[in-house]
Amino acid sequence: MTVRSARNIGWLGLFGPAALMLVMAGCRSMSAQPVVTARPAPSPLALPLTAPATTDSFPHEAKKSVPPTTSAVPKPPAESKFPQRGFRPIMPANPDKTDAGKPAEGSLTLPRSEGSAAKDEDDFDSAPPPITRDNQLPRTEAIPKITPGDVTVPQLVELGVYAPLRRKVGTPATFQIAIRNTGDRPQEQLVIRCRFDDTFAFSGSDKQEVRRTLDHLGPGETRDMALTLSSDVVGSHCCWFVVSRLEGAEEVELTSKQVCVDYVVRQVDIEIVGPHQRTEGSRAEFTVNLTNTSDRSIRDARVVVTYDKALLPRELSEGADQRPGQLTWTLGELPSSEQVQLQLEFECRTQAHRACLTVEVQGTNLSNNTDEACVEIVPVRGTLDLRVSDDVDPLPVGKVGKFQITVENIGLQAARRVALEATATENLKIVAAHVRSAGSDVPLSHKLDGNKIVFDLMDQLDPGTHLVYTIEVEALRKGTAEVRASLTSGLSSTPVLTAEPTIIVP
Repeated sequence: MTVRSARNIGWLGLFGPAALMLVMAGCRSMSAQPVVTARPAPSPLALPLTAPATTDSFPHEAKKSVPPTTSAVPKPPAESKFPQRGFRPIMPANPDKTDAGKPAEGSLTLPRSEGSAAKDEDDFDSAPPPITRDNQLPRTEAIPKITPGDVTVPQLVELGVYAPLRRKVGTPATFQIAIRNTGDRPQEQLVIRCRFDDTFAFSGSDKQEVRRTLDHLGPGETRDMALTLSSDVVGSHCCWFVVSRLEGAEEVELTSKQVCVDYVVRQVDIEIVGPHQRTEGSRAEFTVNLTNTSDRSIRDARVVVTYDKALLPRELSEGADQRPGQLTWTLGELPSSEQVQLQLEFECRTQAHRACLTVEVQGTNLSNNTDEACVEIVPVRGTLDLRVSDDVDPLPVGKVGKFQITVENIGLQAARRVALEATATENLKIVAAHVRSAGSDVPLSHKLDGNKIVFDLMDQLDPGTHLVYTIEVEALRKGTAEVRASLTSGLSSTPVLTAEPTIIVP
C-alpha cells in the first residue's frame, strides 16, 4: 500500500361573574428525567475483543478514574518515512482584534421588553404577593409540595458507548464502552450485556450476545472495554448495551443504551481519530486517514471538511483552502490502495454537547463518501485544569514518542497533595518519565506497573502555576493508541480524567 501522509498539521382557574377563585390542587412537581444519547466516537480503543470460548467475558478491560478535560499543545514536526505536509498555525486576520466578550457566532441575545426595561432592577428582588381571597392567606395544603415520590434519584452508574457512524461493508467496527460510578459508594456485582443484530458477527462465535461481570466499581471509578464486530450486509446494524446489578438470582437494570452503525459500500475508507471530550478553551486534534480501497484510481479527488461553530481551526495540514465553516484539500489523482492522512487542530470555543466535523471525499468518478466525528466541550471542573498532548502523530512502530500532561492551578488557593497517574494502551510501552515546572526539573519519583505509571504526590501547587509531566512511550504495534491521565488533589475527592489518542503506523 502506498501511503501519503499529511502531517502537522396550565394552571387551573375558575372564574365567576363577580369573583376570581384560584384553585391549586393536585399539583405535582415535575423533575427532569435524564435523556440517554448514544454518542459515536471516532477512534476505537486499542483493546479489541478476541473471541472467547463462551460469551461470558470481554477479554480486555482497563481501569481508570473519572471525567475528562484537555487540550493539545502545539507539536514539532514528526519524524516519518513518508513525505510530510507542513502542519501550520492559523493566524487571526487582525491580531489587534479579538472575540473576547462577544457571544459565539450563531448565538441569540434576547431583547428586554419595553415593560421590563422600564422597571427598576430592585423590583426583581421581591416576589409578588400571593393571590388571596378576602385578604386571607392561602392554606398551606393548597401550596404544591415536593414529596419523596416526586424526587428524581440521580443515576449512580453512567454508561457511555462510542462507535463510528459509518463503516465500509466487510470492515470491523469497534464499540468503546465506558462504565462510570458517579456515586460516593462502591457498586458491587455489576453485569454488562451486549446484544447485537444477526447481521453483526463476533469473531470466533455464533452467539448474538456477550456478557461481562464487574465484581467491584469504586466511587468515581470508570472501566473501559472494547467490543469489535463486523458485517458484510449493507444497512444500519445496532447493538443494545445493558448494565444491571445482581440481587440474588435476579438482574436489576440500572441503565441501557442502543448504538447503531451504518454499513455502506464505498470506494474510500474514512477513519477519523480524535478526542471524545475537551474543556472549553482547550484544543482538540483530529487525524483523518483516507484509503482508496477500490481497484481503480479516483480522479480529481478532493477532501471537504465542514465543522460546527463551536470549533475554530488553529493548525492544519498544509494545502487547505479555508472558507467560513469549511476546509478543502485538493488531492488530484488518488491511486488504488493509496492512503492520505490529514491533521486538524481546533480550539474549543464554547460549551457544546456535540461539536462535530464532517469529512467528505469527492471525485469525478466517485460517489460521495462521508463520515463524521464529534467532541463534547465541557467547562473546566474545579480549580485544576488537566490537558494532554503528544509530540509525534503518527508514530511509527519501534519509535519513541512523548506525551505531555499539563496540570495548571487556575484557582485562587493553593492545591495540596496533587497526585497524577497515567495509563497507556497495550500497543504502547512506557519507557521513561520526568516532571518540570517553570523550566526546572521537579524531583518527583514514579512507579511503573506494566502500562500504568503513578507519580509521587506534589505537596503544593500554587495559584497560576503548573506542572508538566512528560512520558516517553515506544510504539509496539500499528493501530490507534491512547494515553489516559487521572488527577486528584486535596481540593476535591473526585478525580479528573482526560486522554489523548494517537495513531501508530508500520
